[in-house]
Amino acid sequence: MHRNPMSRRRFVPILVLAMLAYGSSVAQPSRAERLPGPSPARSGGATRTTERQALSQLSQDIDAIIADRNFSDATWGISVVSCETGETIYGSNDRQNRQVASNIKLLTTATALQRLGSDYRFGTTLYANGTVGDGGVLHGDLVVRTSGDPSISPSFGVDPQEMIRGWAHVLDSLGIRVVRNIIVDASAFDNVPFGPGWAWDDEPFGYNAPISAAAIFDNSITVTVTPGRAPGRSVLIDISPATAYVTLKVSAVTSRPDSASTLDIRRGRGDLTIEVGGNIALGSTPYTETISIEDPNIFFGTLVQEELVRAGINVEGVALDAAERTEPYDYSKLRPLAAHHSPPLREIVAATNKQSINLAAEMLLKKLGREIHGVGSTNAGLEVVRALLAGTGIDVDRLRLFDGSGLSRQDMISTRDLASFLRWARRSGIGRDYMASLPVAGRDGTLARRLHGTLAENNVIAKTGYMNGVRAISGYMRSRDGEWLAFSIVTNNYSVPTGVVNTAQDLILMRLASFTRRG
Repeated sequence: MHRNPMSRRRFVPILVLAMLAYGSSVAQPSRAERLPGPSPARSGGATRTTERQALSQLSQDIDAIIADRNFSDATWGISVVSCETGETIYGSNDRQNRQVASNIKLLTTATALQRLGSDYRFGTTLYANGTVGDGGVLHGDLVVRTSGDPSISPSFGVDPQEMIRGWAHVLDSLGIRVVRNIIVDASAFDNVPFGPGWAWDDEPFGYNAPISAAAIFDNSITVTVTPGRAPGRSVLIDISPATAYVTLKVSAVTSRPDSASTLDIRRGRGDLTIEVGGNIALGSTPYTETISIEDPNIFFGTLVQEELVRAGINVEGVALDAAERTEPYDYSKLRPLAAHHSPPLREIVAATNKQSINLAAEMLLKKLGREIHGVGSTNAGLEVVRALLAGTGIDVDRLRLFDGSGLSRQDMISTRDLASFLRWARRSGIGRDYMASLPVAGRDGTLARRLHGTLAENNVIAKTGYMNGVRAISGYMRSRDGEWLAFSIVTNNYSVPTGVVNTAQDLILMRLASFTRRG
């Protein structure tokens, strides 16, 4: 994102002063003073007049935050509703569609939980296509049949190499010591690797990894750069997974301790060479960048091949894509050797939302299309999402949904629709698992470093969203009365640093955490 340092010096202090003024005018009780019980009685001793005054003051306070001159060129959409009654607590431009970035994952993951079930597990099966002869030679290929499992990755608590080593043990127990090729069948999904409207120049980076029914290590390579022992020395490079699938071209050097680091790690489109250039200052902490791979199916097969060889299983051929065959496999005629089953869907959804994993969201979307409509495509998955949204009362003709992760700038939805959907989700059968999947303010995920020391800490549970000029946060929280609120706060077209927008959104959440109908 382009940042203007002059804008930072000019505007940021205004929000700091706003925060100080806000803190003096609105009591921020300590976390120990929270009322964590169920929702409060709506009337009690408070009169309706007092409640109206409290709502009016809330509106004035939030209006003042978003009216700050930092946001003179920005647009805001905010919707806050009571999870119990559906009453609008606060709304500003909440009917207008906006870009919400990764908040689109809220729709995808909820639909997956609703339609597939929290206990759903993906399966990946290893088959033998051939017979075993003398010397343990398999006269044929090993076939890996994938089903769209996004969780074969440390991001989901799974060690892919341990999975493959388990397959090697099975082969050894069957007396198989030599195989021909490793063939990966990813036909559960179509072969479209990217979503509509994705930026072409994002393709080399891990957050834009290509979509396939075959995914391993999030279809990316993690590159870690550590300074050398002295200025002028070469840097130290570590890649994970360690594989010959990619090559490294390193020109980066170690610079003086007082210098600025200028590392640049990337690969060209269609290229399997990762280039590491620039410099890193002596004494700096290691720097990590995640780079996408080019062909998920060959990448998967290559990692299987390399791990089997390390385990003593000789692979005479290469990694191949089953799509290159003229006829699909008849799996009733192949011998199943081993199977891997994913964690339950609730855990996959939690990792997807807390870490905001784009690839997983896109794979869940295509899996919905495959399971419900028999077609593993983005459009088929979106049909399932739209049907669920329509069933909750949302006018889907107003929406613009093009992918499952929010990477597409063509995705558009209003904050009112998001807050309404969140209210439905909490009250539905998926409510517990869905809410547990969201980052918790001050604790984990993308909210781990936000709202510390405020009433919103450990109270706000929400999904963030970001791309250049777009910042969103939508989820749940409790008011000071203990009333559950569903909210969506989206800022578009801002030109100040994103941290300034974060501060403003945090101020709004702090104010909502302080809100009481009793005045």
